Amino acid sequence: MISRTVLLLAWVLLFASGCALAQDIRTVDGRKHLVHTVKAGQTLYAISRHYAVPVEAITRANPGAAQGLSIGDTLLIPVEAQTRKELKTAPSLAGDELAHTVAKRETLFGIARKYGISEADLLGRNPAARGGLQVGMVLFIPVTKVAGVPPVQTEPAGDHKGTQHLVMPGETLFALAQRYGVPVEAISAANDGLEQGLKAGTYVRIPAKVAEPEPAPVPPAPERPVGGLARVAMLLPFNLAKNDSTVARGNGTKGMYPATDAAVQFYAGALIALDSLKEQGLNVDLSVFEVDDEPEGWRKVQGDPGLQNADLCIGPFYRAAIEQFASKFANTHFVCPAPLSNKVLLGHPNVSKVQSGRPDQIQQIARYVAAMHADDNIILCSPDNTTDKELRIQVRRILNEALEARPMRLRDSVVVVHGGKSLTSDVIAKLSSTQQNVVVATSEDIEFVTGLVRELVRQAKEKRIVLVGLNAWMGMETLEARELEVLKTCVPASSWVDHGDPAVRRFTLAYRERWNNEPQEWAFLGFDATYFYVTALHRFGAAFPGHFDEVGTHPLHLSFRLRKTGEESGWRNETGTILRYEETGLNKVQ
Repeated sequence: MISRTVLLLAWVLLFASGCALAQDIRTVDGRKHLVHTVKAGQTLYAISRHYAVPVEAITRANPGAAQGLSIGDTLLIPVEAQTRKELKTAPSLAGDELAHTVAKRETLFGIARKYGISEADLLGRNPAARGGLQVGMVLFIPVTKVAGVPPVQTEPAGDHKGTQHLVMPGETLFALAQRYGVPVEAISAANDGLEQGLKAGTYVRIPAKVAEPEPAPVPPAPERPVGGLARVAMLLPFNLAKNDSTVARGNGTKGMYPATDAAVQFYAGALIALDSLKEQGLNVDLSVFEVDDEPEGWRKVQGDPGLQNADLCIGPFYRAAIEQFASKFANTHFVCPAPLSNKVLLGHPNVSKVQSGRPDQIQQIARYVAAMHADDNIILCSPDNTTDKELRIQVRRILNEALEARPMRLRDSVVVVHGGKSLTSDVIAKLSSTQQNVVVATSEDIEFVTGLVRELVRQAKEKRIVLVGLNAWMGMETLEARELEVLKTCVPASSWVDHGDPAVRRFTLAYRERWNNEPQEWAFLGFDATYFYVTALHRFGAAFPGHFDEVGTHPLHLSFRLRKTGEESGWRNETGTILRYEETGLNKVQ
């Protein structure tokens, strides 16, 4: 017999689920979306199961969510992506877990398989189920135990803002570190490196204090002479076993893991780079390993001499894998090729990230606007949700500082518009009929961005308008290129392939000849990253990270300007480019 406590809990959860059905519904580009506010502990995986919507549909509607969730984030859940059959029995959100209500004929094995956890983990969390299941019983699903999904999907939402501190005259980073009990480099990393130093009257973010275990002593790595044979390991997510399973089920190449294509392209480009280096007398002993998002296979790779003796490791592509490998092999430099958050660098001085992150792109667009549009009517805008507000504050600070150096500036500080439902109309009210208007929209809220673009296009018939947005906009399906072209929309990007460049044409021909295929962006990245880091290793030996500025290669589609994120943290590539939507397509403007 079901206990009264379990029945009461089930009723409460069902009531909460019923309330959720009455939540706000927004229409974006003719498509209905439920609105979900992220709470502490919630994950992309749990939210996906609760609404019966694939994670991919959520990240398409909310591009920023692909990097992880923050408490207070607003997610748009596309109604058309919901699976009606699954929605009827969808689990409820219960803190950092899911709550599943047992239905007729369900078994422990079936429920465990449904959520990708073991029966042991399911019983460990729900000991009452050892006596058998009963209809209406509530089982809690420990999301942290879910296997077979990328780590970002099960990473709990956290308060990434930390404490805000108002800088007083004379305060130093060292004093703040002592006061809050956190390392200097942690404060610096949480504030985009604080390249301009502390400024009185501004706010800095103080990250939450985390108790860290004493690091195990690391034996010094044997010195490798400059030149000679470079030992390089590549850790790439080929997902061979998973794809073999897909083919075995009769799906052919359909349903292949997206990371597989990226890994193959990257590897193909890297081999062409190694051929070019070999022609210059730079020889490499290359070891290639499959490292995907499944931790079970990492230990075998870590025991291989090809990795243990490597001077340089290119990969892995996943944050959890990079953190584990970099910690275990602290004397080996690891290159992160994937567009991950800069958080992957924290506490890992032997890691560098090839693609610029959002903080670097934010600085880039702010300085671009100040340099090119100081005498125009600049309007900075975004909603007041947690993520967009934080981005707006960063851009405002950098933009105002950059404008100070522009004697022809229209104003001493940028006009800022923020708020809720009337935000777009408030922006329109600030447009000038005589000056060129530059609207800087630091938002990844697909509903706001789509509505703003539509309205600015209408206003552009009578006013001169330039729109500046974020990299995430390029993945928003609700935005039409034609409308972005009308507004001469500019967005930041970590890289850009100019197919008219002679070096790019030579690489493309070499790639076609060798692989009988067309190179995509990952192929260019594989070439550039491999060429740069192997050249650095040959020229400067094991000490090459201290000489990044002296390497001097000529990359095909990105530049390298690597900077330390903190004394005890890794290297980020702060370069990038600005792209503009024009009638001829996307073109590089900076």
